[in-house]
Amino acid sequence: MSGRPGEADDRRSEAWRTAVSGLAGVDLHAAAQKGGFDHRGGPGKSVAVIPCFGRSIRVELPEGRVSAHPDIDLFSLKVLAMRYAARADGFPVTGEWVAYRELPGGLFYAATIPAAVEQPLAEAFGWERGSLSEAASRLGGAAAGFGDESFVFRAYPRVPLLAVLHWGDEEFPPAARVLFDRCCSHYLNTDDLKVLATQLAALLLRLSGRDYRAEDNLLWMVD
Repeated sequence: MSGRPGEADDRRSEAWRTAVSGLAGVDLHAAAQKGGFDHRGGPGKSVAVIPCFGRSIRVELPEGRVSAHPDIDLFSLKVLAMRYAARADGFPVTGEWVAYRELPGGLFYAATIPAAVEQPLAEAFGWERGSLSEAASRLGGAAAGFGDESFVFRAYPRVPLLAVLHWGDEEFPPAARVLFDRCCSHYLNTDDLKVLATQLAALLLRLSGRDYRAEDNLLWMVD
């Protein structure tokens, strides 16, 4: 990423401060009920434990201290966990899967999803049958009935993502899709969901032993 020295750290710090301040005034006990996560404590000391890809992220307030399981200890996922808690409105999971372009305002950036998310998944897993299953099982993926292999991942309790893989053969190259439950927009904005899908691909590739990391600076595009 271009820019003056220190600009990256400045943007990360600002993203963090914004996420923490976004929880100020939020009734986390009510948010936990709406968002399906655990909460204990009160105004003076509050701890939220938010499931994330089969692990969990712990948010301590008012300190703004956030910790995560090593497998998901990513700046993006911790910031998005705080944003998830702040936005949780209790809208139920629908079971209706939509493409990124069908999310509110998603059409503008829809072209970025294939290159950043879907093509890396297809190339990594589409020629080796069962390899996606192995990686998905390590990320809390639940098998679904689409394509040749497919899994539902709970990025956060009410933010399900669906990864669908079609194997390649001598006639057709492999293909992958990542879809979003219609409810996702109630918990994270469309830019957030783009970051989340990119991190899902990165996590799957890393868990399968491939050297791939989604850049956390994608988060800096989030308002």
